[in-house]
Amino acid sequence: MSRLRLLRSTLPALGLALSMGLPTAAAAQQPPAGMQPSGPRIQSGGPTFGVDNPSFVAPADHVFRAVFEINQGDSDGTQMNPQLNTVARFLNIHARHGVPDDRVHAAAVIHGGGWTALMSDEAYGARFDGKTNPTRALVEELLANGVQLVLCGQTAGARGVRQEELLPGVQIGLSAMTALNVFQAQGYQFNPW
Repeated sequence: MSRLRLLRSTLPALGLALSMGLPTAAAAQQPPAGMQPSGPRIQSGGPTFGVDNPSFVAPADHVFRAVFEINQGDSDGTQMNPQLNTVARFLNIHARHGVPDDRVHAAAVIHGGGWTALMSDEAYGARFDGKTNPTRALVEELLANGVQLVLCGQTAGARGVRQEELLPGVQIGLSAMTALNVFQAQGYQFNPW
């Protein structure tokens, strides 16, 4: 497994365990040197590493606009959605390295298995044996930081999801294809998680 793939597969779980204080093997380990488990912009997720003197830098006036496709969920209903955690990482990485918040914009289009992350605790519990939504705090914080979260209407229809079951601020679009097209036309660059 490549180092990047290994980092992608372990960093969200480690960051979640550290930020939530979970008693797991990952939490028992010391975080890697330079890793910040959350913040400075999103406190409920988005672990990042500091990068001293990068050799590739964005122009000082660059405005970041990224749209993420969220199509996976948590298989057992107990873990934060790792793809939405990456949206938090996008915001935190740039804030940590001095990019003003008004120059970093993100949106996420959710379909497939990602829909459960957007549900209120009450709706989540009704569908998943009384459990609370493990991604609720992150979703609320992303929304509070201006991230647009759009659920695919086709996914909502197939799963019987109603707007009132979603966390306030989550939007439903015609389809993921529609929302991705609109965001890209508005200057958001597709950013794989």
